[in-house]
Amino acid sequence: MLLKGIVLIVLSFFVFKHPIASLVGLATFIGVALLLTGIFLIIASIMVREVDDNWGWRLFGGIIDVIFAIVLLSNPGITAAVLPFVVGFWVIVSGVTAFSGSFQDKKEGDSNWWLSMLGGLLAIVFGWFVMTDLFTGAVAITIWIGLGLLILGIINIVVSLRLKKLNSVIK
Repeated sequence: MLLKGIVLIVLSFFVFKHPIASLVGLATFIGVALLLTGIFLIIASIMVREVDDNWGWRLFGGIIDVIFAIVLLSNPGITAAVLPFVVGFWVIVSGVTAFSGSFQDKKEGDSNWWLSMLGGLLAIVFGWFVMTDLFTGAVAITIWIGLGLLILGIINIVVSLRLKKLNSVIK
């Protein structure tokens, strides 16, 4: 865990120093992740269609994920340039899907339906801000990635040191 933490911190500095290369790498990573997520969502929604009235929205979300994945993976360099627009649009579509699905959740008696509605509305607003200012969106995405990697690295180092201390107490 200590080594993983160090690597994550070094990677965070790379992201801050080379934001364009980071966006290209992110575009590829998101494309692969979306492709896998979309395929699994499509399969899962079809498998539960007999017991889940909301399966159509999940199927729609899976299809959208696969379409976005194909767009992202077709040319990572160009995708990095328009990644904020793509991410913003994807977040908006996901927000609309969550918002729309919340009505079905409420109809089914789910007491947490309002969380889906609120999350969907927040996603729509956030996606709009990222999508409408591409430069600010690109900077924000790069900063979030760098900060996330830095925080994960620090957490891994702290946990590894605590595990080492715990190991010495157990012996």
